Amino acid sequence: MRLATGVLILSALVLPVRSWSQGGPALSKAEAQKLLQDRDDARHKGAWTAYGQFFTTDATVINSDGQSFKGRAQVQKSVEDMWGAGVYKGARMTTDVSSVAAIAANVAVVDATYEITGIPGGGTRKGLSTFVLVKAADGWKVAAARSIVPTRAGSVQKPH
Repeated sequence: MRLATGVLILSALVLPVRSWSQGGPALSKAEAQKLLQDRDDARHKGAWTAYGQFFTTDATVINSDGQSFKGRAQVQKSVEDMWGAGVYKGARMTTDVSSVAAIAANVAVVDATYEITGIPGGGTRKGLSTFVLVKAADGWKVAAARSIVPTRAGSVQKPH
């Protein structure tokens, strides 16, 4: 009897996690790619309110410059400032999803690479991003985003 009870409890704990990792109702890689592409398209069009709708109201973002923003309004304003009139005005970002890991049926961690081209003054910026996406009543939303531009291990030299 104890063995049967143990097997039932173990099954209840393991099977849901297994089904999330096998697709189930969780976010697919194609869905994550479309969400991030639509987000990038809104940014390129200067549709700042539409851009903000890709985030939860309490989203947190740390960009590759190390700046931190909390809440949809701050995230939206920071992107409008940098992309509408600032350092990235006229630039374009391409985001490519490399993996999606289901944490629960309504939570996923998405890893991606990105490249910003057409930066005024020339050059590009390439980096890595990790997103925590949650499923809301109106679709998947970014609850957290962290971006980096990789550097070599060790001390970072300051420009002279």
